Amino acid sequence: MFTIKEVSLDDFLLVNEYKNEFLLSNEEHIQGAAGLLQTDTLTWIKERSLYKNKDTLPNKNFVPAHTFIAVINNKMVGVINIRHELNDFLFNFGGHIGYSVSPSERRKGYASLMLKQAIEFSITELGITELLLTCDSENIASIKTIISCGGILENQIQEDNRLTNRYWIKN
Repeated sequence: MFTIKEVSLDDFLLVNEYKNEFLLSNEEHIQGAAGLLQTDTLTWIKERSLYKNKDTLPNKNFVPAHTFIAVINNKMVGVINIRHELNDFLFNFGGHIGYSVSPSERRKGYASLMLKQAIEFSITELGITELLLTCDSENIASIKTIISCGGILENQIQEDNRLTNRYWIKN
């Protein structure tokens, strides 16, 4: 059964296995899980609750956010981070929502399921009616996922050798 839930200490083993799969695949970053590859799993999970409120942010360069994990058959297949607001960096390159699916679970529709639920949470719980989503211009899977969930391409932003697509979902 596919479920999405807010990450908690009870999810340590699931998150650690997810992290290890990314490490073994030599991916340098886990979208939606900033810092997970660079810190120990327990610390990362504990900090997620601090990021939900502007007053308790451990890093003042970040914005408040909720982090959810997607689980199927007791395996974490994805992570999704919903940012309550945008700073300059997020406005250009990160958007309101960041997400990833584990390398072994891609192309199974999980990203769309996760994004649909994140959009619903953003609207109903956070009151965000215009959501910005971004992705690398060459990430065809993310482009298709964002468009399937109502994303409309606004523009592309070039920085160094990186071209980022910026999509808006308005409800």
